[in-house]
Amino acid sequence: MVQLSKTEQVVNEMDNYGLDILALSEVRWTGAGSQTLKKGSTILHSGTEKKKEAGVAIMLSKSASRALTKWTPINERIIVARFTGRQAKLTVVACYAPTNEADDTTKDNFYNTLQAVAKDIPSHDLVCFVGDFNAKVGSDKSYCPEVLGSQGLGEINENGILLVDFALTNDLIIGGTQLILGRIIYPSKADSSYLNNLIHPC
Repeated sequence: MVQLSKTEQVVNEMDNYGLDILALSEVRWTGAGSQTLKKGSTILHSGTEKKKEAGVAIMLSKSASRALTKWTPINERIIVARFTGRQAKLTVVACYAPTNEADDTTKDNFYNTLQAVAKDIPSHDLVCFVGDFNAKVGSDKSYCPEVLGSQGLGEINENGILLVDFALTNDLIIGGTQLILGRIIYPSKADSSYLNNLIHPC
């Protein structure tokens, strides 16, 4: 989504689906910043300083924009936004993971940074990790039953293993493998924190 004009199309699709918060990957915008779009929507973005590659963004509806209290561009692969709701605070982390073919150092750097972000999120927040993890976790939940269900796709790949490890470390389950529809990772504890979730493509 290099061209800013394309954001209007995305805003229209958000309206069509009734979405308030949408994570975008591979935006390819340089630097970090925010822009107000039509209908009062806002887009927050984080990219490299010079090269038009990678890049992440969070697009907000008018109501979500009003609830935004803080946002932090981490790098060209991670951006964080925090919202205040009527009954709880929500932290959204938009991600764009390296591809499965990327070298180990690049992948380790991404997950080390992501773990540092997760550690800094207030414990009482609802938390949602969204975006493109470039991962396949497979349909064999016996690999890690604490995390996986049976609705994953294909065979688990290296990125899938890293994603499962991240979910396990942070007491999450990959809801996209639990549900036929949706790509959500919920925390494994069945209590009020069950609303915490992590969205990813299977």
